[in-house]
Amino acid sequence: MKYTWILFDADNTLFDFTHSQRNALRYTFEEFGLEYHDDLFPVFTQLNNKIWQAFDENKITHDEIKTERFKVLFDNLNIQNVNLDDFNTKFISNLIKYSKLIDGTEQFLLSLAGNIKMAIITNGMKEVQRPRFNKCRIKNIFDGVFISGEMGLSKPNKEYFRFVHKKTGNLDKSEYLVVGDNNIADVRGGKKYGFDTCWFNPHLLENDQQEFTDFEIQDINQLKKIIE
Repeated sequence: MKYTWILFDADNTLFDFTHSQRNALRYTFEEFGLEYHDDLFPVFTQLNNKIWQAFDENKITHDEIKTERFKVLFDNLNIQNVNLDDFNTKFISNLIKYSKLIDGTEQFLLSLAGNIKMAIITNGMKEVQRPRFNKCRIKNIFDGVFISGEMGLSKPNKEYFRFVHKKTGNLDKSEYLVVGDNNIADVRGGKKYGFDTCWFNPHLLENDQQEFTDFEIQDINQLKKIIE
């Protein structure tokens, strides 16, 4: 194998997080007696992405994300008198409940098991990520799971990658490949630290971080040609 370690992002790289979020939002709305329609999801996604971007820029904390995203959403929809903490708790429960791997990912990861070391690197809440990984059928093939909500560090911060590097043996940086769908947190962050990077881009988006991208794939199975 060309690399000793593959550092995989989790959401929308290995896990179909869009599926989980859409279902979690819908069923949480319904459980709180709120009217839900499909047009709400892109509104929530846009607002939620801005909140997480603020977190990536160290402007807000993990705890603030939990309620701020729904405060902004409900203000936008003119929804009142909803307990934000209770709504967030139920939303997280549903995220875990509707968690699933992207189609074909399980088989691909199993084909690598024993041939290369693999870890998950994720910006996420420990309340969401840890239970999802614990219920994943292939959890035992990963040699490490690094969750920003547990570490107090997040991608693309160099200190996040430095922590992961140290915990995975502090090998030569050329022995690591970062794979993720976020071309800032994963690709730019990984490359600035000194790792090779692979952008997972199934929707054929324009790459505005080309200078930090060593490889680009649209299907996880394309990774095999890169690492062998």
